[in-house]
Amino acid sequence: MDTKSGTILGMTGSYNSNSVPQLNVIQSSIPFIQKAIDVLDIVPSFFPIMIADFGSSHGANSNYAMKIIINYIKQIKQTNQSFLIIHNDLPTNDWISLFDSLNEDKTYFGLANGRSFYEQCLPTNSLTIAYSSMSIHWLSRKPCNLSNHCLPRFAQGAELIAFKTQAANDYAQFLENRSRELMRGGVLILTILSADKEGKTLAHNVNNHLYKCAQLIPLNEQELLDYTIPLYHRTYEECLNEELFKRCSLQLIESDFHIVESKFDQEFQQGKITLEEFLQMHIGYQRSWGESILRQALEMNEKRSKEEIDQVLDRFWSIYKDGMKENSKEYKTGYYQTYLVLKKL
Repeated sequence: MDTKSGTILGMTGSYNSNSVPQLNVIQSSIPFIQKAIDVLDIVPSFFPIMIADFGSSHGANSNYAMKIIINYIKQIKQTNQSFLIIHNDLPTNDWISLFDSLNEDKTYFGLANGRSFYEQCLPTNSLTIAYSSMSIHWLSRKPCNLSNHCLPRFAQGAELIAFKTQAANDYAQFLENRSRELMRGGVLILTILSADKEGKTLAHNVNNHLYKCAQLIPLNEQELLDYTIPLYHRTYEECLNEELFKRCSLQLIESDFHIVESKFDQEFQQGKITLEEFLQMHIGYQRSWGESILRQALEMNEKRSKEEIDQVLDRFWSIYKDGMKENSKEYKTGYYQTYLVLKKL
């Protein structure tokens, strides 16, 4: 997050080529997409069916998910209506990568929307389907810096409470705004990166390794505080808020909680890829979503040159890789996922 402007940063330029884990999660959600479309009410109209993906990032995975939705609607609903897809993400997103992805595959008409999905992004009663996968664990703001770690699931006391409260408020804002945008009979499909009942994630050791590496670079005291990642892994119970659903005129159709294994973890464990190949894929994935936050922490105090920052980042990932080499079997990167299908009443 940019604490000067109050905005969250987008993913780095390598995201499309390093987001296979997110693609695996989308694939795991296909039964829930189908369930949502089964209960979807489509009113015949000359206007296009509007579908929005909230948190589209650089486009490759979003394009894949939107085509699944479109194809299943055509199969089940047998409609002649056209489709208009809205790809939503932050103003800081790499929109050129998204446009390139859409232009390579002209399956549907797509538009971009550069607002925070914690605001109302589209006109009231305009959407048929709202979709979001692996996005709303990112918070609208960083409520505080963490004194003992870079991730809130390692925090304690008032700092953990601040992140829990921020996550609850953001979740309510997200659902309230999607409810306004959805037409009656429309559906909201969510895949939410989660934690277990104790608040732990499957990537617990990996996440802890991030902070250990930051301590070893080393960062100064303020940089280490600023290296607080503005995300929160909600538990299934935190996601399943029936009172909030009712307030937002949303009916719960389906919910579940699953583990999604990392494909490159599995391939390494099965001997299908070498340790070096595993490290390349794993670190590429980690850099694609996490490097911008560390870079920002280094830039905020305005004491380091760009060249020095680049050197510090290279040093960080070198230390990270060395640690992974020594204990590769300890660093699991699977995911707990909460799946929700909600229908607008």
